[in-house]
Amino acid sequence: MNVLSQSATLIFAFCITGKSLNFQTDNLLIGLNEKGQIESIYDLLQKKEYFPEGQTASLLSIAIDNTVESPKMMIYDGASKQLRLIYKTDVVATIQVDIKSTHIIFELKSVEGANPDIVMWGPYPTIISQTIGEVVGVVRDDKFAFGIQALNIHTIGGRPSEYPNIGVGSESHAASPTEYGSAVQAYSRDRDEGINGSKIALFGCPADQALMTIGKIEVDEGLPHPLLDGVWGKISPTAKLSYLITSFGEQNLDEILGYAHKAGLKYVYHEGPFNTWGHFQLSPNQFPDGDESMMRCVEKAEKTGIRLGIHTLTNFITTNDSYVTPTPNSRLMRVGSSSLADDINESVTEIVVVNPESFKEQQWLSTAIIDEELVQYEAISEIEPWKLIGCKRGAFGTKPSAHKAGSDIGKLWDHPYKVFFPNLDMQDELTNRIVELFNKTGLKQISFDGLEGCFATRYGLYAENRFVKQCFDGWKNDVINDASGLSHYLWHIHTRMNWGEPWGKAMREGMPEYRFRNQAYFERNLFPRMLGWFLIRTVEGELEATSVDDVEWVMTKCAGYDAGCAIVGSLNTLKRNGQANAMLNSIREWEKARLSETFSDEQRQRMRESEFHLELAKDGGWLIYPVEFSAKFLSCYEEKQPGQPSGSEYEVNNKFDRQPLRFIMRVIPNGNSETALITNPSFEINFQSITFPVSLKPTQYLVCEGDRKSLVYDSNWNLIQTVQADSELPYLPSGKQRIMFDCEYEGEPKPTVEVSFKMIGKPEIVR
Repeated sequence: MNVLSQSATLIFAFCITGKSLNFQTDNLLIGLNEKGQIESIYDLLQKKEYFPEGQTASLLSIAIDNTVESPKMMIYDGASKQLRLIYKTDVVATIQVDIKSTHIIFELKSVEGANPDIVMWGPYPTIISQTIGEVVGVVRDDKFAFGIQALNIHTIGGRPSEYPNIGVGSESHAASPTEYGSAVQAYSRDRDEGINGSKIALFGCPADQALMTIGKIEVDEGLPHPLLDGVWGKISPTAKLSYLITSFGEQNLDEILGYAHKAGLKYVYHEGPFNTWGHFQLSPNQFPDGDESMMRCVEKAEKTGIRLGIHTLTNFITTNDSYVTPTPNSRLMRVGSSSLADDINESVTEIVVVNPESFKEQQWLSTAIIDEELVQYEAISEIEPWKLIGCKRGAFGTKPSAHKAGSDIGKLWDHPYKVFFPNLDMQDELTNRIVELFNKTGLKQISFDGLEGCFATRYGLYAENRFVKQCFDGWKNDVINDASGLSHYLWHIHTRMNWGEPWGKAMREGMPEYRFRNQAYFERNLFPRMLGWFLIRTVEGELEATSVDDVEWVMTKCAGYDAGCAIVGSLNTLKRNGQANAMLNSIREWEKARLSETFSDEQRQRMRESEFHLELAKDGGWLIYPVEFSAKFLSCYEEKQPGQPSGSEYEVNNKFDRQPLRFIMRVIPNGNSETALITNPSFEINFQSITFPVSLKPTQYLVCEGDRKSLVYDSNWNLIQTVQADSELPYLPSGKQRIMFDCEYEGEPKPTVEVSFKMIGKPEIVR
């Protein structure tokens, strides 16, 4: 055993046994053979081998002109702690090795004899198949975790897309399942910051120490290690706080803060504060003094204990931004370029180009750039001469001009959002502006939505890493951030991902399975959990206004998964929805209970599967009641023979104990009618009947919560009146029961009645 370095508590060592070379940390032994191949991944605590029989794994492969090479020989210099890998073409790669208590570092210092396009770390195979953290690059079974960490932005977790014969699994996955278990991998491209300096850490540790081991690697190796309120972001309670998404400005901030305080939310996030993207100019209507207005909003909010954030689209550039108009920036990213075949004046609408390839694909803006003019075109001719047809000259406020034959003409890269993109150099200016805005105003939250737009630079994940890392390095404050996608290196910077959108669906129907699947994704990638965005709405077409029951369903799931969420609600909606205050109060109490880790594992599992109602207990703590809703039953007017019974019969399964009738009734219009209504709705259970002496118009609700005094609401849950039933409420026994319903229909066309029954179980107290 040759000792490399020693301290009072730890020995870092390598060992040469026969033709093998072993590197050892506290928990992990990595063994390499004389060909530079890993042949052992050994858990020192369990004394268990995790390298699968029959597999080979080069420490570093290189790719040159579509040819992949593995090393044929390895030489180790113990004095300099350097490995020299020699390849078939006599290319030599020098790798610096550094052994620490938790991990082993491999850094490519130089390559002699050729200039590889790609260098590939791994894939390094293991027999682990239980939990595969595809993004974080960590695989785990019950006892042991093995992982890879890329240590700079040009070392990419995953496999290179242009070399299908290198690596395993998905291009963007640092860890992937295999037939023998799993494998971890990373690579660097010559086109990014080069391959020299490509650097990884390999580690092995007890499975339950994987997250904290990554945290130590971050600190030791200078990786991003963001803190939130003094605690590492991956374990900080701040990371999983729910928040309010809305539009605000100087004129209405006080009202917005009032609603946020009522919900107990500490972050308010502006859904769209910018007049332009690119230079990120704030909306003059909401922020008349630009950055100064935003700064005043931030200061006012923070005096009340609330932090502000903003939403944007990363490197998307709107057509009204000064990067585009009136003089387009030459660094706007292009699909490709050609040249003009003929002179053109400022008014021609057909432009002949030498090469049509870049202009063939019809896009959302279909914009060409010639000097300082932008030109939109409808199509390109199918035969020579290659003409851009139907040209709109001087597009987006640029100046129509004459241009000479041979002038450069480019096709700009665009997107369905009708935006353009920067090249890599110009992209750096966008990050500088975001840094300036946050440092000047004190904003504390952002989403890198549209992060995939960085791919338009043609630098792939490296461009994403560069964008986010430059923002992170420049910010003076702790900033909660998420993104439209999660990649290996940016795992360190991003606070959380909050995926799941509410648009166009009822709250319970808006991507629920996707949201729940994401929680497993976050768990296997050792990442804080979030459930996405949920919209508080007023009635909109066939979509009902959000109710307290809807919000309790959301908060039940948040508690079950210990996940935060975003509550989206405009100021207008919060004013018009009659249950807004009750919803916000409910959010406050649910969040208090969740964040104080009140619920047991068994309760949280039940919350994932069912829904609950929560209320304050008289002697402190909370009461949680299991809740179940029946299907929504529809009843319509039918012509009956004389003497034939009218009404509808429903079958309801009450899984709880015997309880008084509870229901939510809604009157649904069938076309437009000023006279349509229903009157005297009645229910019968086991020959006990009750009638509510009331007339209900289309879109109105009648809600009974187990009391003779039932409530009539309008379509936005504003209370209209209280109705006293004509007798005591019938009881709904446990098990399957028949419920008879009837009412009188009036007007033409007659409305439809929708009824759902609500059942509540015994409460449990939690503290």
